[in-house]
Formats: sequence, C-alpha cells, structure tokens
Amino acid sequence: MKSKNIILLFTLALPLFSCSESQKRVSFSESTTAKSTALKEAFISIPMDIKKKGDILYAGDFKGDSLLYCYSLSEQRFVNQMLPQGQGPDEFLSPVGFFLSDSSAFIHNRWHFTAQNYIFNTKDFSIQRQGELIHLPMSIDRVYPISESRFIASGVFEDCRFLILDNDGNVISKCGDFPNYQSGEENIPNTAKGMFHQSQFGYNTDRKRLACATSNVLELWDYKPETLTLHKRLLLAPYHYQFNSSPDGVYAESDNPDAELGARGIAVSNNYVYVLYNPNTNRMHEEQKETLNSEIWVFDWEGKPIRKILTDTHIECFCVDETDTSFYCVMTAPDYCIGIVSPSH
Repeated sequence: MKSKNIILLFTLALPLFSCSESQKRVSFSESTTAKSTALKEAFISIPMDIKKKGDILYAGDFKGDSLLYCYSLSEQRFVNQMLPQGQGPDEFLSPVGFFLSDSSAFIHNRWHFTAQNYIFNTKDFSIQRQGELIHLPMSIDRVYPISESRFIASGVFEDCRFLILDNDGNVISKCGDFPNYQSGEENIPNTAKGMFHQSQFGYNTDRKRLACATSNVLELWDYKPETLTLHKRLLLAPYHYQFNSSPDGVYAESDNPDAELGARGIAVSNNYVYVLYNPNTNRMHEEQKETLNSEIWVFDWEGKPIRKILTDTHIECFCVDETDTSFYCVMTAPDYCIGIVSPSH
C-alpha cells in the first residue's frame, strides 16, 4: 500500500468546506485535566501500539531489533522482548499488528499480507505457531479479530469499505460505506477514500458493536452475521483531501496545512470508546513545532460525547486499564517512555 509517510497511522486531517452530511463537529460539555507520570524510558524508535494484559504492557515498535517490548508494572522494568525483526524463521517484518489473549496470539504482518495464529506462553513470553500461515489480499491494510472465526479488514477496496474474513483469510462478505463530509466526496473513487480514511478499531463483544476511528471521523457499526450496519457516525475534525490515481496505485493527502491532525488512536472498554486526539495542525507537525498536548475524547457505545480529557503530555499510543480510571501509553517526556495518565475526578 502506497503512503507518503510511514509514520502516519492515520492520514492527516483536513479542513471542511461544504458537506453532504451534517457539518456539525462533535462537541463536549465536560472536560477534565489529567496528570502524566513517566514510568520507564523506552528505547523505541517509532511507537506503534501499546496494550495491557494483566501485569504486562506490550509496546510495539516500527524499527527496533524486536518489534514488541514487554514491561512489567509490578517490577517496573522491561522483562522481555518479542517478535525479532528479520526475514529468517520465526522473525517478523514491520509493521505488525498484534492481538494477545491468555494463551494465544494473532500476529498480522501488515505490509507482507500474511497473518499467523500462535500458542502464547505468558510466563516466558514464547510463541509457537498454530495452524497454517494465512495469506491475505494485498488490498488489506488492517485486520481486527472480533471472534475466533471472524475478522474485520480495512484497506483499499474498489467496491466496499470493509471485508469480513474467516480464520483462513477468505473473504466472507463486503460491506460498509465511507463518510461523506467533504463536498463531492460521494464521487471520489473508493480506493482514494480508503487511502485517506485509514481506520483503527475496537470491539464490544457484548454489544456486538465495532468502533472505527479515522483521523477525522468516529463510527460505530453493528455486527450481524456476515455484515456491518452503521449505528452512528461523528465528525471529529473537519477535513478536505485531494487524490491522484496512477498505474502505480492511488494516493490521497491533505490539502490544508492548518487543519488539525485529529485522531491518532482508539481504545475501548465495555463502557466507553476512547479516542486519542492530536489538536496540533499539519503545518505544526511538518515543522516539528507541535506545542499542544494530547487529548483523550470519551464516548459511550451509543456515540454520546461524555467528556474531553486534557493531558499534560504528548502521547504516541495508548490503552485503557480494566477499571476505566487511567491510561497507559508511550509518551514523549521528552524522549519516548512508558507512562501512565491519570485523569482528575
């Protein structure tokens, strides 16, 4: 998949001019502050993701010798490294998506269009291949498991927004449409929309509801057997983009340097959807002058805005703890470190 800047997990946010859908940007009636605490310096080149499982924080890296670092909260130190980078046996090529349970792991080699299930030992952090290597269509960018046998995939597709896959990587169905906040966006090819509206996901198993965040839009989708139905769509940040199609592929980018960068990540719990928001502009990012701290926007699973959390640091990636009371993250302080963000109550 072609991209101008690999550091971007989302394509840059853009300004809103006139819109086909409602122009109203989401707003919050309540805000609170949050204090960050650095726990340990992290020798991570480009932070990709962080997840909490029990006592361990798993932090993903884009360029490290290992692509996953394991930090123990009780011991306050890094206790292991996983996913060695390389092209040999049992090595991994960046970037990877990782999903961990008590006894299993699912690793997605995003730019190499393969995935693999593993038996995962949480005591020694070892993984053992389980089943055959899964080969995925090259048009897929991200894969997100919603059950043992079903996955949601996003990417650059000509005739849909999402694919639903079985656990062998076969396409079960195609579904979903794109936001339509930009004037004339309904006439833009799906491939260009897919390049611009790159997605990250969270899932509520009890509600069977998928949360999908792009730089500019938050969506909630209801999962019914083999399809997704839109439940709610919210404009997070105004956008406008231009695109170009060529024999080498499709390319889409922001055409306003003064628009906010927007959503940079998503985390979910049974009660809430959390969006990591960057209020700095494209221009500030390009000039390396990002002076505004990260925000965490909180929604319930109906899409109602609950509150805006104003942090005192710049967060690269984050996850929420089991009690919905604090967030773990990779933050800049000023070097990358593992940290905790605690909102005031």
